Formats: sequence, C-alpha cells, structure tokens
Amino acid sequence: MEFAIQVGGGQVLREKTGLEAIIDDAQMAEELGFGTVFVPDHYVSEALGQLRREVPMYEMFFVMATLAQRTEKIRIGSHVACMLFRHPAMTARLFAQVDEASGGRVIAGVGAGWERVEFEMMGIPFQPVSERLKMMDEAVAVMRGLWAEESFSFAGDYYRVENACCLPKPRQSPPPLMLGGSGNGILRRAGQWADIIHMVPANGAAGTTTLEEVASFSDESINAKLGRVADAAEKAGRPRDAVRFASTIFRYELTDSPSQTRELAEQMAQVFGVSADQILSHPVSLMGTPDELIAELKRRERAHGLSLLAINFTTPQQVRAFGEKVLPYV
Repeated sequence: MEFAIQVGGGQVLREKTGLEAIIDDAQMAEELGFGTVFVPDHYVSEALGQLRREVPMYEMFFVMATLAQRTEKIRIGSHVACMLFRHPAMTARLFAQVDEASGGRVIAGVGAGWERVEFEMMGIPFQPVSERLKMMDEAVAVMRGLWAEESFSFAGDYYRVENACCLPKPRQSPPPLMLGGSGNGILRRAGQWADIIHMVPANGAAGTTTLEEVASFSDESINAKLGRVADAAEKAGRPRDAVRFASTIFRYELTDSPSQTRELAEQMAQVFGVSADQILSHPVSLMGTPDELIAELKRRERAHGLSLLAINFTTPQQVRAFGEKVLPYV
C-alpha cells in the first residue's frame, strides 16, 4: 500500500505558514517514505456548504511546480483538478510542464467540480452533475489527445481545438490519470479510461459534502462500487483490475490506548448516526493505536485492494508519528 499526504488546503497547522510550510510538509513526507503528495484545486475552502474564507488556498499548479523543484522522488498529484476551471488545452500544458520539471512524477487527478458555493462565488455556472460530467469527458479527451499527438483536432459541444499542439510533451507517456468521486457516472468513467479511482463520498449532485452521504459511504458499500468500476473496465475491453483503488482519510487520530480509540469512535458515531464499529472501519476515518492502525490498514488492503491512501493530517507531529510508527509496517 502507498500513502500520501495532502497539502495546500490549510490542513497542517504549524508555526510556519504559507508556501514554506507546504514545502516543509512535502519534504518531511518524502523523508519518511510517503509515496505521494496531493494538492487540492479550489479557489476557496468550504465545509458542509459554508465558505472558509480564512483558509489560504494556493493555486494548484503553482504548488505542484514548486514541489517539483523542492522534492526529489515523491510523486506529485492533483486531488483533483477541476476540469471546468481551465480550458483543457491549458490544463494539458500545465500537467505536461510540471511532469517535465519533476522528472515524470505527476499523477493527473481530474474531476468535474463539486463545491457549489465556490462556483457561485466565482460566477461559474454550477450545471447539473450530468452536464458537468459531459464537460469533463470532452476536457479529458482534449487533454489526452494533446499529450499523444503532434497535431490534434476535436469538436465537441463544449470545447473545440483545431490542429492544436502541446509541447513539451509530458515526461510520462502519459501521466497516470486519477478520477475522483464515487457516483455511478464517475465509477463508469473510471472503468473506461482511468488508471486510479480515488473514491470519496459522493457530493457532485448536492454541491457539498453532507453527513448523509458520508454515512452511506461505508465499508460495506466499497466493494459494490469497485464492482461497477471493474464491470465498466471489462466492457471497455480492459482487464477487470485495470484501475487502482485510492481513498482519502478526513478524520485521523493516533491514540494511546484501545480505550481511547473506542471513546473517540463513539463520539464520532453520534455525529453520523452510525455505530462505533462502523466508524472504526469507515473509509474516511482512521483512528487507533499504532497496532490498531496497522491491523485495520491491512484489513482494508485485503478486503478492497486499497493501494493508495491519502491522509489529511492536522499537525506535522501527526505526519511524523504515522511515518515512524505505522508506515514501515504496512
């Protein structure tokens, strides 16, 4: 299993702030053996539909380009690039140039956008999820065409390019494509063309994360979702296991004892209206002693084939403790 941290969204709290803090986090993760650093793509942070204006949000490609110069081996991924924020030719160029600058370390995570308040703040039409997915389809087609061909033409309902070129090409041919989300439309598309499906609770229709969607995104639901990805891959003529499974931990806690683990799980269970046992196995939460975390991570790998896990740490001490007490054993 490979592990990642996410930077650039105000998650890690430390005395040092700004871009230097982001660089410190990425360099520490690289030193500890994390495989990937993920960068979010937002104009502003939000939580349950409310803007968090006090949280700095750096331009994703600026952060990725900076990390390409300040790290040596850790992969640099977008988690995920909203394909509606930029013309797809621009997105293709930016991914290609960061891939060149990093020596071929980019993971090109893509999505159709989901924060309604963010779209409204910037005056970007927040179309129904079905239309946003169609726009993403065309944008990804343009991006992949520009990476692969010297001269590429495309005429769709939303985007058009004619004899277009994209130089430099990415160092990778092409960078791995990671699709973020867990709705049926996302799962089908992941099977058709993605290299990685990064599942999080479905939020595209609501335009925000809801407690109901988080509760329904359960350990039990994962295999059914992965089955839809595998079915779509097979229908597209790909191996059923062509798509790697990735996920994100939004609630992480390293505890001192099993009793503390149980207490935290019971507290969180009350918020989501589920049992403490369901919280301990929930795809977006990870809490326990080092031994409990190791056992649970190995269970998720066996049960679901989980191969890439991003963790939202809240302090640099959490990053180091996980890297020293858990990471070497999983």
